[in-house]
Amino acid sequence: MRNTSYIKCLHLTILTSLLLTATIVIWYSIFTSNLMPLSVSRDSGRLHTTQPAPTTPSTCQPAENIVFIKTHKTGSTSLHCIFCRYGYANKLSFVFSKRNTKNGHIRKVHIAESVILPPIGGAVNSSFKYNILTGHVSYKRATINSFMEDNSIYVTILREPAMQLESHMNFFKHRKQVMASIQTFLKNPHTARNTAGRNNQLREFGLSFESTLKEAVVNETIIRLDKEFDLVLILEYFDESLILLKHLLCWSFEDIIYLAQNQRTTRETITDTFRHNVYRWSNADYLFYNYFNRTLWEKIRQFGPRFEVELAHFRGLLKEHNDQCSMFQTNSSKKLVHKSRNDTQLCQQLTYNNVDWYRRIAVRQNPNKFAKKIKIYERK
Repeated sequence: MRNTSYIKCLHLTILTSLLLTATIVIWYSIFTSNLMPLSVSRDSGRLHTTQPAPTTPSTCQPAENIVFIKTHKTGSTSLHCIFCRYGYANKLSFVFSKRNTKNGHIRKVHIAESVILPPIGGAVNSSFKYNILTGHVSYKRATINSFMEDNSIYVTILREPAMQLESHMNFFKHRKQVMASIQTFLKNPHTARNTAGRNNQLREFGLSFESTLKEAVVNETIIRLDKEFDLVLILEYFDESLILLKHLLCWSFEDIIYLAQNQRTTRETITDTFRHNVYRWSNADYLFYNYFNRTLWEKIRQFGPRFEVELAHFRGLLKEHNDQCSMFQTNSSKKLVHKSRNDTQLCQQLTYNNVDWYRRIAVRQNPNKFAKKIKIYERK
């Protein structure tokens, strides 16, 4: 009897131990599955995740009220087309000129009811607010706000000053004047000539030429613009900037996919000497660019390690859409233009340039004036 009791006790102990061990194993597997690192495989040098694509948190609402201050020769047309595609898809109203029927930019005049397209299904009046402003305009914050929905998000883009100047002086055909002005400045740094191209990025935000020569005023202006703009993108880090923009606007990856627009086939070589001279001659732009380049990377650091995962995923999408959607051609101005490889709506729209977008938006917002073009531009 004593042996039988002992055996039963031993069996019970073993059974209890087995059950306890099984329980520990199950709980451990559940716990560690939540801690497993992202699984990746390497294929032809590309990184593929086995997890779903990174997503924007579902708690935020996609932004629809946006002001993009478009700057000259900074890659701004590519960003402009992103905003046009999003606003067009979501039937939003744009602030565009009805007089400049080429691309809708409002240059050399102030934004006023008499010069802009009516909103979708309405008339221009003080009670109606627009959703998106994306174009070349005079940066007058109070005036812009009077036409825009409340709490619009403000963004713009800058470019490294030497590269921007090379593009600017060749596009506007004033290379000779710019180079002469730089040489005059180097001989006498106190020479203050209002030459096209000098400090032109900061001047697009309302600062006079004379004010750009005063470093204290320049620094005060930069600090003010930092407070007024929600994000300043940097062309040299365009993809990184778009990841930050995506989260700022609570958009999807598809919303920020782009094909680079308005690219030249040839560029001048930027020498170290030219760059150094530009930084001295156009010092306000140098300070302007450096400040917001630093703020961009500070935002990226604050984003954390997930940023690199999103960036890699985004660049994979860009390559796929470039391969599937675009055939490059060169136009009469020696610029690369996109022709769609297929008839999908996204591919077709990715190839639209700023002129294409203006025509479609103008037809929608002012059908009486553009009635004959509705069938042409409302296809997609």
